[in-house]
Amino acid sequence: MAYFITGGHPLPEESFHAKERRGNSSFEDMDGDRSLIRLVDNSQDDGHRIVDGTGAVGRPLKPDHIPTKLSREPWSIDRVPLLDVETYLGGSLLVCETLKDLLEELEPDVHQFWPMEIYVKGEMVALRYWFVACHRIRALSREHCYPPLSERGWWDPSPLGQRENDRIVFSSEAIGGRHAWVDKAYSDRMFSDEFAERLMKLNLTGLQFVKEQEATDETPKLSMPSGQVPKPRSFLGRLLGKT
Repeated sequence: MAYFITGGHPLPEESFHAKERRGNSSFEDMDGDRSLIRLVDNSQDDGHRIVDGTGAVGRPLKPDHIPTKLSREPWSIDRVPLLDVETYLGGSLLVCETLKDLLEELEPDVHQFWPMEIYVKGEMVALRYWFVACHRIRALSREHCYPPLSERGWWDPSPLGQRENDRIVFSSEAIGGRHAWVDKAYSDRMFSDEFAERLMKLNLTGLQFVKEQEATDETPKLSMPSGQVPKPRSFLGRLLGKT
């Protein structure tokens, strides 16, 4: 199986108000300049658009202008404890050294972990790492996804209210021995089952795991649900999830 892993999720024992405070907290740069961060290679490929300067496209970043210090705002550590894995920049991961060490054990010298000193109320409380996945591959299985992939190999969900048969399936062959990647046609940052299952055993705080299917040679091929034939949709229709 492939896994989509997110951070910043509340502790199980947190109260409603504590969860609300956590949802209203954020990490603010204390140095660097995110507007000037650039990719090592910003050339466009046959996948989704490459946005220069983002750590979410599966390519490494140049070291210039990357922040090294973050201020967690606005709550104290007592009111909102720091998690092992936090969310940064609306979806990127700020990870602890334990997660970093595990992924580097499986894939040494592949991905980027930019060190970030975390400050709360002016005091340094921890060291975290901004994780940047550095594999960019096309890993969706054309034979197993529903709706079927487009001619360009992209996957779009069915219209709202008709998604009970939708499924995302990754190709084991395309993933190969990789343990973290960004899919060209699906965009999300994904992780291997080996990495995710070992990570679960570490009981780190802040993590949430979403399991996606993975296809091998033995996996049954796509069969079209009865009475459902995907209709071509306009770009606006795909954007809105409508027919």
